[in-house]
Amino acid sequence: MNKPTYNRILIKLSGESLFNFDGHANVGNHLIHIVQQIRDAVQMGSQVAIVLGGGNICRGRNMVKSGAKRVTADNVGMLATVINGLIFRDILDKEQIKTKLYSAFQVGSMVSFFEPRQAIDDLERGYVVICCGGTGNPFVSTDTAASLRAIQLEVGAVFKLTNVQGVYNKDPNQHEDAVFLPQCTFDQVITDQIKVMDTEAFRHCQMFIIPIHIASFQESNIILRLINHENIGTK
Repeated sequence: MNKPTYNRILIKLSGESLFNFDGHANVGNHLIHIVQQIRDAVQMGSQVAIVLGGGNICRGRNMVKSGAKRVTADNVGMLATVINGLIFRDILDKEQIKTKLYSAFQVGSMVSFFEPRQAIDDLERGYVVICCGGTGNPFVSTDTAASLRAIQLEVGAVFKLTNVQGVYNKDPNQHEDAVFLPQCTFDQVITDQIKVMDTEAFRHCQMFIIPIHIASFQESNIILRLINHENIGTK
């Protein structure tokens, strides 16, 4: 395979891109394709870190509606990402993809505590590094966790794979005249308050000059196409 344009990447996977969780993990075709692409990216020479969301299991803001305090709800959401991490690690292991799973907080003996230098060493030795547990703190989402891990792991780019094809100037679900933006600046998304990612995540990546690519996880070969700078989604 051709040498990748990005040597080290961080992929932010939404919980919805992983599996339906209703007491057991129902793996869909899109996740099978994502796993295949991760394997191909590693074989091509890319170093791959992954930050997982937890929305397929629960969302903190929805837990608040049930009567839980915000801190409790966010803690439950972070635990959901740990559950995703444990299952996702086993899925990658089954495909003979070497993995290391790290959490932002201590989870007994099940998951290693995140340590940036060790994680970088793992990446350089060909392991896929999975980061779960968010930032370990309430009041921020896993988008902010992704930007922080991207800085700590010194990646070349962040790929946010979600259920939209990229960035629009306004919500396309509410505005028929919404315009798709194949490229935009950090200042633009921050000033216009475009909600595709947390504003803080954009600020982090702007400060450390880390490009963000936002695209749909349902696109064919999306990871490999982004690694090689194909014009897809929004940069």
